[in-house]
Amino acid sequence: MLKGISQHVLKCGTIKRSFSTQTNVRPGLNKKVIMGGVIIAAAAGGYFCWEKYKTGAQMLDVERYVPLKVVTKEQISPDSYRLRLSTKQIDKEFPVPSCLYIKDDTIQVMRAYTPINSNPYKDGFVDLVVKRYPNGSVSRTLSGFEPQDDVHVRGPMIEEYEYKENTLDQVGMIAGGTGIAPMFQLICRILENPKDKTSIWLVYGNKKLDDILLKSELDQLQKSYPDRLKIKYVLESPPNDQYEKGYITKEIVQDMLTDKTDNRKIFVCGPSKLLELVCGERARDYSQGQVTGILSHLGLSSNEVWKFQ
Repeated sequence: MLKGISQHVLKCGTIKRSFSTQTNVRPGLNKKVIMGGVIIAAAAGGYFCWEKYKTGAQMLDVERYVPLKVVTKEQISPDSYRLRLSTKQIDKEFPVPSCLYIKDDTIQVMRAYTPINSNPYKDGFVDLVVKRYPNGSVSRTLSGFEPQDDVHVRGPMIEEYEYKENTLDQVGMIAGGTGIAPMFQLICRILENPKDKTSIWLVYGNKKLDDILLKSELDQLQKSYPDRLKIKYVLESPPNDQYEKGYITKEIVQDMLTDKTDNRKIFVCGPSKLLELVCGERARDYSQGQVTGILSHLGLSSNEVWKFQ
């Protein structure tokens, strides 16, 4: 967040720039006094911009779309970006898992995106991972936004299932591509809560190493919580034998399910092919539907599996 704020301050802090280019200063004036004035003026300008930044942020709204300003944009893979949007900071728990609706006014199309930070309310910002698809209308528009642009957002839109601390002994996750977003949100919510003792495992499938989104963040979380988070990456074209090669299989998932527990839930999110392989897609009425595929062969029941849309 500080990185985004500092960029915003630099853009607003024209006072510093105007002072630094003054040429009509009396020759005998003490340079330390000049520098002191520059620093004070810059600080005042920065404070003013920060206050304007905070008070000008819009509050997320479930009933209507509100414009949230892009604070920072970072490219995290050849075709994916991390966008930070400013929002009003409030002392309230953000529902997890949940998503935000983002629309493209030019073509009146809406898509759901999951914030990867677990509590945008308390953070005062929303972090999104956006993968640019050649035929993706909203993804192409959203990935083209730059700092200071407005993104129209509605939400949070709550899933039928809402996670509560310590209600599960084990959370399993199977994701592909951008399906990591709701998983990362949930991982952060669980691990950031010192009262929550739930263990987590993640199987994350992609084509190649560069396609693994949030890898450095995931690796750091696994390093920080080695007894609570276990991750296995599966790549179609791995660079070495540190990664599973090919596709997600029954054996890979079974290996992660070695800890026996009756109180667990497996979350699945990714492209249609992954859902078909792992658990089956949702029903036509968007209910969870029947569990098929790998998880069915492993004996998991419908109340142990959750399919994200």
